[in-house]
Amino acid sequence: MNDVLFRRATREDYPAILRLQAENYIENLSAEERRQGFLSAQFSPAQISEIAGDLGITLALVENNVAGFLCAFRNEFEHGSPVLAKMFESYQRVRFGGRPLSSYKSYAYGPVCIGREYRQWGLLRGLYEAQKKELAGQFEVGVAFVSRTNPHSLQAHVFGLAMTEVGDFEAKGNVYVILAFLLAPKKEP
Repeated sequence: MNDVLFRRATREDYPAILRLQAENYIENLSAEERRQGFLSAQFSPAQISEIAGDLGITLALVENNVAGFLCAFRNEFEHGSPVLAKMFESYQRVRFGGRPLSSYKSYAYGPVCIGREYRQWGLLRGLYEAQKKELAGQFEVGVAFVSRTNPHSLQAHVFGLAMTEVGDFEAKGNVYVILAFLLAPKKEP
């Protein structure tokens, strides 16, 4: 396997992120391609810039090519997404570690996207670990959601990354699974 570099996205990376996003957006894929995972939504160039300026977008680079990306943003971020709004509304009723999800200082994980030619390279785990390391001490818990119609992604997050399924919600006619995971406290230098 080639060397992989994980780092935060810069403005110069936005076109590659948008390209990778379009290549994996559900409406641009055949039924067969969707079985390998898909993105349920697309961000505009302005939204990519805003997310990168918030908690950031972590990149996986292979030979200077953007092979994957993982977004992160604060719950207070002006996302404009009805799906995210529904997820955040569920935090009071959903429990993680015996407590309501709303009782934690949390952030939203995702979306994550890996280029088709780079799947099975361990990039998902690398992106996840890089993001957790960067956000350690800032948040107690990360929260993701995955469509029930995307079993490939659900399996990768639950079995591959050991995220905990804590509940679900419905939005725009789809059922989404809520996943949570702990972050380490900030280590002293």
